[in-house]
Amino acid sequence: MSKSLRNKIIVLVVLSVAILALDLITKYVICGMFAENEGITAIPYLFNIIVVHNEGAAWGILSGNQIGLIILSVLLFAFLIWYFVKEKKKRWLLVVSMAFIYGGCIGNLFDRIVFGYVRDFIQFAFWQSFPIFNFADVFLTVGVILFAIYLIIFLVKKEKSEDAEVVSAGTGEVTIEKYEDEEKSQKNGEKTDKNAEKSENFDNLDDKNEFKENKNKSKKE
Repeated sequence: MSKSLRNKIIVLVVLSVAILALDLITKYVICGMFAENEGITAIPYLFNIIVVHNEGAAWGILSGNQIGLIILSVLLFAFLIWYFVKEKKKRWLLVVSMAFIYGGCIGNLFDRIVFGYVRDFIQFAFWQSFPIFNFADVFLTVGVILFAIYLIIFLVKKEKSEDAEVVSAGTGEVTIEKYEDEEKSQKNGEKTDKNAEKSENFDNLDDKNEFKENKNKSKKE
């Protein structure tokens, strides 16, 4: 294992554990301070603290089906681990996005397994119809966005690389054809030179024969 890869894995583990710790500690503190459906205004016009027990996903999706949600969470977690392991080039964007998703996923999965619901407590004061959430949800959302950006960048680079390979292959074919044409042209040139040399030799022979004939004539005279 290279030093760079080892450092990235260390960052992945540390960041995931830190996110998980932040999520579980805040849940423990807030839910210890307030009963369900109780809370306070944390930052006026921005955030309220209201404790709720969410038995489903966002907006109450699959409410009451904890087993199904646990299975989905485990499958998602396993898939993302598999994807990270199989990815050859573990870029920092992928490392950070996976750390956010791992930490958030484990935080909510812990709640579902231990309590049978997820402890949420953060509410937008200016958008109270939006589902109440926790820090695990925040990091999950940011992680998914970063992962989507990573996939887009990766696909674009992959497409450009494939196009470059096609162009390179085409250039190679043109180069081969050009080389073959040059080789044929060179051979034709050599043939032409040989023919010219033969023609010159023939001319020399004619000159020699003519010289001999003139010499013989002069002797006779």
